Amino acid sequence: MSDLRRVTILGLGGVLLLTGCRAGVGKAADPALVRALPVAAPIVPGSGLAVSVRSGGGGWPRSLGGIPGKSRPVAVVVPRAKVNAPVVQIESGTDGTLESPPLERANLAGWDRLGPTPGEPGSAVIVGHLDTRTGPAVFAGLSQVRKGDAVLVTREDRTAVVFRVVAVQRVSKTAFPVSKVYRSLPHPAIRLVTCGGTYDFTRHSYDDNLIVYGDLAGWYRLSDLPRA
Repeated sequence: MSDLRRVTILGLGGVLLLTGCRAGVGKAADPALVRALPVAAPIVPGSGLAVSVRSGGGGWPRSLGGIPGKSRPVAVVVPRAKVNAPVVQIESGTDGTLESPPLERANLAGWDRLGPTPGEPGSAVIVGHLDTRTGPAVFAGLSQVRKGDAVLVTREDRTAVVFRVVAVQRVSKTAFPVSKVYRSLPHPAIRLVTCGGTYDFTRHSYDDNLIVYGDLAGWYRLSDLPRA
């Protein structure tokens, strides 16, 4: 999809304005797994950073080799933000706007199925509501995320891909960084997007978008990850 069309989807129209979804819903990650996950992402060997460890001792298991490749996302987990959300597939409509998870199911996140899956080279984009008329939604805590934090995506192939947060950005919806979010990359990356800033009661929309950027830190068999 061209950058011009992405501007219509994410910059001018804003994210998360439509309801509906085109595909089946994933499944939240095992709560025992989520309880055991550290807030900090694993450290890529050779990065020069200190080794990240789990609370209570021990570290992440040894990452599988190579690049994960293609497999549909099932759930997204962000320990610091207390996110454990099933993922639904979404895509752009004929009017150039991006669908969002239905407001009546505020616990869902939506993966842009027209882009790479989390684990393929390139920028995988997952969006979620900040709130609804009845209270907080799936990405309500996303503003708490910091550099170095872990974002984990479970996948249909029974693997989990972990990304290390490298930046958090809040931008006006009229200046959405399309090229940066949808940038073509030689390595797997993830972008989490929600609303932010001030709520405009006239337009029934937030003024800003909050974007979390992450790069691949490791990938694992689900069965190899710790449980608590």
